[in-house]
Amino acid sequence: MTKRTPLIIGNWKTNKKVDEVYEFLHEIQGKLPNVKQVQVGVAAQDVYLHEMVKYSESLGLPIGVFAENVHWADEGSYTGETSPAALADIGVTGSIVGHYERRKMFKETNGSVGLKVSASLRNGLTPIVAIAEDTTRYNPEDVEMAPLTEIAVALAGVEKSAAHRIVIAYEPAWAIGATEAPSSEIIEHSGRVIRQSLAILFSQDVADKIRIQYGGSVTPDNAKSILNLPDIDGLLIGRASLEPAAFLKMVNAATEG
Repeated sequence: MTKRTPLIIGNWKTNKKVDEVYEFLHEIQGKLPNVKQVQVGVAAQDVYLHEMVKYSESLGLPIGVFAENVHWADEGSYTGETSPAALADIGVTGSIVGHYERRKMFKETNGSVGLKVSASLRNGLTPIVAIAEDTTRYNPEDVEMAPLTEIAVALAGVEKSAAHRIVIAYEPAWAIGATEAPSSEIIEHSGRVIRQSLAILFSQDVADKIRIQYGGSVTPDNAKSILNLPDIDGLLIGRASLEPAAFLKMVNAATEG
């Protein structure tokens, strides 16, 4: 079996003021596992990203700083958007792309997500491509799943040689901000379906290298059981990532096996 390093990302959304950002990073200083065991990142509002990169470096924090969204053009007349080239220039690690809230509230499409994935890769950023539950069509009886439309369109412009740099985040829409995550059976089935689809799009070897995260009502109580699933290689954590102690518990859960 291909060894995949777990990737734990906190998605702060539009939470936290600047003092809270500094406090959080200070609180986790010296408490993160070795990057060979677990890779850790935080996605925050654009206004904080540059300072987060610099402050993390000053603390010696082994953490990636991620954007919550990115535009598909490196430069041009796109008022209000954030250039992937600019994010790379300030040392940002990557960006969440196509989050359910972006699709629902801001009408993002599979096509625009695909452009953002390609732009991220072109600029050396890691795209975390969010996939919702309606496209996995959970059905344990279906063992011959066709490629998921959402994945196929979003990754249509990705070269096979670059595909291993992508991260897929499976987030059931009904579990985002809810009080309970799906069962382990549903999460693992969806992860397996996504990996099967990646194998059809690229190859089994490439699919085995791509990390698949789970997101949606992740807590310190369920993180370990989710991370122990064969096709889940990390977590995309929303609300529970806002508190340093809870976030560290979920990060450390990835080291416990």
